[in-house]
Amino acid sequence: MKGLLDGLNMPSALPGMRAFIMPPDPNDESQFPTAYVWPADFDESRDPGGGGSLNRNTGLGTASGQKAIEHSIEVFIVFFQAGDAPDADSLFPGIVDAAMSALRTSADPAPVTDPYTNAPSTLIDVGEVMRGRIVVSATQDQAINRLDCLLTCTVHEIIYA
Repeated sequence: MKGLLDGLNMPSALPGMRAFIMPPDPNDESQFPTAYVWPADFDESRDPGGGGSLNRNTGLGTASGQKAIEHSIEVFIVFFQAGDAPDADSLFPGIVDAAMSALRTSADPAPVTDPYTNAPSTLIDVGEVMRGRIVVSATQDQAINRLDCLLTCTVHEIIYA
């Protein structure tokens, strides 16, 4: 998901979005929209009604079917903007809309490989279920606002276990 957001074109004349897993230190008031992507909650299940397998895996290298992992990925979108900017009331929602559009139109299914085990899996439904919350707060000098959005995106991963 970081790859979908990093460099994403932004509304108006803004530079492209910067996306990170681990935030740079420090990253205070920046001139570009920023996204921090973090895997939050996940549930793994062998659900026969959900396309899973009834067979139990008996050990490494003994595939028995598919299992599903439902990930809740949190995307923290941050932007600083003057409160009296001409587009102060609409630019940040436009930034959030651009990020949501990139997620909802991503490849589906998307094959991935675990970088540590080389195990293949498939991501599906990226951007099919998203929930967001936008908040505005003043910075110390009160001329600049910090705009934040917590965007939670459900992603399903099919593993072969």
